[in-house]
Amino acid sequence: MSKLIAALVCSALWLITTASAATVKQEWQLDGRDKGAQFANNIERLGSQRGFSCRFDQIMEFSDGGNQHYSGDLAVLKPGHFRWQYRKPYDQLYVGDGRVIWHYEPDLMQAERLTDLEAINPVVMKLLDGRIPLSDIKVVERSYDNKLNIHRFKVQVTDAPQVWLGFSRHGDLVYIERQDLLGNRNMMHLSDCSYVAPAEKLFSFTPPEGVDVLDLRSAPRK
Repeated sequence: MSKLIAALVCSALWLITTASAATVKQEWQLDGRDKGAQFANNIERLGSQRGFSCRFDQIMEFSDGGNQHYSGDLAVLKPGHFRWQYRKPYDQLYVGDGRVIWHYEPDLMQAERLTDLEAINPVVMKLLDGRIPLSDIKVVERSYDNKLNIHRFKVQVTDAPQVWLGFSRHGDLVYIERQDLLGNRNMMHLSDCSYVAPAEKLFSFTPPEGVDVLDLRSAPRK
């Protein structure tokens, strides 16, 4: 698996400086009251949106000391529609219409049909798609970044790895960060977001003529 595929939606950009941030090292369940109210409102707002589109910038810091920068466009339409268009360092597309997920690399003239993105990071995709209820999310730490003017929350969703989510003062999700078991750090910054639901046709894909198509979908469970 390439570093780009491992990076996709593992989730997150922008090095957040926390030296001057006030951190609450406390765990609480979100119930829409007290300390969880701000985060609860942000998650409920995200879940109530029919869809959105934005630009993303992504930095992967690898445990061997290397790093890689990616950028492109993201669009989400509920339920289950998404489009990740990588522009740099090279073109690459992930698009799902709620039934089939395509991965297309034009430079290789190759397209793959996938069952899901479980090998990448299902938690972030489900958060963006509003499929995770508030009751399943637990905040374990929070901080405020004065430089970027965002509120950051480290969250735990069931037994999945913890994820940092950053929200603007308007309550928009603008930052995602995760570190995997190998010590690779994945940071993503969302910008220029539009909360008008994208057209459904944006999430359809037909392999161009001459492209090799690989069917990597797993067999249905019995």
